[in-house]
Amino acid sequence: MLKHLRFKKIDLYKDGWEHLADEFRLLDLRINALIVKQRQVQGDSLFDQFRGLVVSEEEALQLLGGSSSGGADIGENDTLVRQMAQLESNIQERRRMSLRKGIFLPLAHIGEVFGLTPFEERVLVICLALAFDRRYEKLYAFLHDDVTRKEPTLDLASRLMKVGGAGVPESILSLASRGGLRMLLVQNAEEAAARTSLLSRGLRLETRVVSFFLHPDEPEESLQPFLTVFNPTGALEPLVLGEELQRRMQRFAGYSEPEKKKVVYYLWGPPGIGKKLQARHLCRFFGQSLVVADLDKILNLDAPFTETVQRVTREAVLRKAALCFENCQVLLARPDEAGGEGNRPRQGASLYRYLHEVIRAGQSFPNQFFLLSESPFRHPELIPDFSFVEIELSVPGEMEREMLWRHFSQGYECSEDIDWSAMAGKFRFTPGQILGALARAADEASWKAPGRAEIETEVLHRACFSQGRHNLGQKAVKVEPRYTWEDIILPPETKEQLRNGCNQIKYRSIVYDQWGFGNKLAYGKGLTMLFSGQPGTGKTMAAQVMASELNLELYKIDLSQVISKYIGETEKNLQQIFNEARYSNAILFFDEADALFGKRSEVKDAHDRYANIETAYLLQKVEEYDGVSILATNLMKNLDEAFRRRLNFLVEFPFPDPEYREMIWRSMFPRETPVARDVEFEMLARKLEIAGGNIKNIVVAAAFLAAEMSEPVGMEHIVRAARYELQKIGLTMLKKDIDDLLG
Repeated sequence: MLKHLRFKKIDLYKDGWEHLADEFRLLDLRINALIVKQRQVQGDSLFDQFRGLVVSEEEALQLLGGSSSGGADIGENDTLVRQMAQLESNIQERRRMSLRKGIFLPLAHIGEVFGLTPFEERVLVICLALAFDRRYEKLYAFLHDDVTRKEPTLDLASRLMKVGGAGVPESILSLASRGGLRMLLVQNAEEAAARTSLLSRGLRLETRVVSFFLHPDEPEESLQPFLTVFNPTGALEPLVLGEELQRRMQRFAGYSEPEKKKVVYYLWGPPGIGKKLQARHLCRFFGQSLVVADLDKILNLDAPFTETVQRVTREAVLRKAALCFENCQVLLARPDEAGGEGNRPRQGASLYRYLHEVIRAGQSFPNQFFLLSESPFRHPELIPDFSFVEIELSVPGEMEREMLWRHFSQGYECSEDIDWSAMAGKFRFTPGQILGALARAADEASWKAPGRAEIETEVLHRACFSQGRHNLGQKAVKVEPRYTWEDIILPPETKEQLRNGCNQIKYRSIVYDQWGFGNKLAYGKGLTMLFSGQPGTGKTMAAQVMASELNLELYKIDLSQVISKYIGETEKNLQQIFNEARYSNAILFFDEADALFGKRSEVKDAHDRYANIETAYLLQKVEEYDGVSILATNLMKNLDEAFRRRLNFLVEFPFPDPEYREMIWRSMFPRETPVARDVEFEMLARKLEIAGGNIKNIVVAAAFLAAEMSEPVGMEHIVRAARYELQKIGLTMLKKDIDDLLG
């Protein structure tokens, strides 16, 4: 017979395990009562000895700690019912007292955050019992009358609850709806596909739900590669910029009204602008944790996208945390936009469906919900039922960037020679990029000089280049600038124009920000220069000199990758170049630019009309670009007049006269090169009327001829090389000139 249960004086639970132990005791009583009830209904028969196939009633009672002898009567069942009522009342009272004192009870916590009904909490206990004690496998198999059915079902849960006298009308609704209980259970696709009744489907808890009772602060292992949890008490960087935005968000989030809609915060802007930092500060203000999931990494998983989003949402609910999905731009493709590589689900329709899943998760999420992206939102049709707050975080202005450079550099040993104003003017960096550049520079400085890790200007510039996130290399060629002002031979007025162009970048912060010119100019704040002159007069070399002076990267646009015979493709390629250039802070060098920016012609057919549209579009993009763009052309007369008006500098590279040609000849020979005494630079400049580019080719070819013969570079080598070079450009050397040069 059952032993009489004695209850101690009601006191607080020490922890969640003690609470769970009482719940399991109550479950044992319910199972025992159900066994007794089934025996009363069915009575003794020959069939009874085969019930459960291999699990007998006697074994089931022994598993429950009861007696296996004697029959059941009405009195025994009444005793069980009284004990269940007494124990349940005791559990509820202790639970209320413990929660009031701040004792963490995982079962009560899950019931609260997922909004479980009392019946659903009992289902949770029934499933937990199986996870922590294998004896319930046999007990459930016996109650199912099927040794293979070791998992509980809604039918079994209903029968266990009915033995106490309470009806369970919501049993089917618990799984039929998208309620909290479904988020805790493994969804068995095979059973669903077989159209198994909801009442008879096996119930098994998700691994994370079980582990929550063991390690509540550790997310499941499968989520860790793309999930980050920020606690409100953890370290948090201050908001150097964006304090006013944070105050507005706090006021908006704290504003309450009876029928306030669900709010979704959509923060977008370039990487490192502080989107996640704003979300963290808002969560700290309300004392909430923040769960951040990376959508770009989720798309690379083999796991189903919808299931992964549900697991992330469940993790945030378990922690009573705010939920944030970052890198939402990967889901912003229109349904008709195709893409993709390999098995990655990059089709526009699929991404649209995935975006809908994320939005739906946020709509039903009880706490604050954030979406972080690099692009603006383009799907207003997905947000009709809740408040959608779209916030753009743009790159700081130059004065703000200078302040950021000075502020963040205080944590590093930096050279006094670094011009922070110039750094702010040259690099349109976000706060995150500035921090990344300083950290990278500190690492390089420490590697070069351990123990004296002072950051120099050159090292900091290299670190800044590493922060650029762009794909300019697809349609442009990176040029390493190797020339300085001493290397280029030009008239003083031409050099002065080049220096003035550099100054517009160096001192743009003073003019546009401090002196207020930025408020007068809605666009056109970049530097656009046109280099015109015959081939070989130094246009490309001058672009390298400017890149060296400004410590900026130089990209030469590959026109074969830009110009297209198909209507609209050229504009598309140019747009991609200028968009990428925004993140690179590079100098864009368009060689042979008259092929791109030629004169607009009279419209005689559709091709003329689209050619003029191309030119107008390119004029617009060049004017909007805030960086440095250099256009080189051999034919000034082919340039459109409207485009000339948009140029900051129009630099003419004249064909060198004998005086400048002699200077070029002398400058082309490195100090290490052995030069024969018979080389007469003045005569070479007078006899050979060629540009600097041709002179460079001759000098290099002559050096190889001399190296082959193990001789210093002499006049004979130069003349031989000059004959080849002149033949390339359609010229010949007179015999008299050759004789004069060879003496």
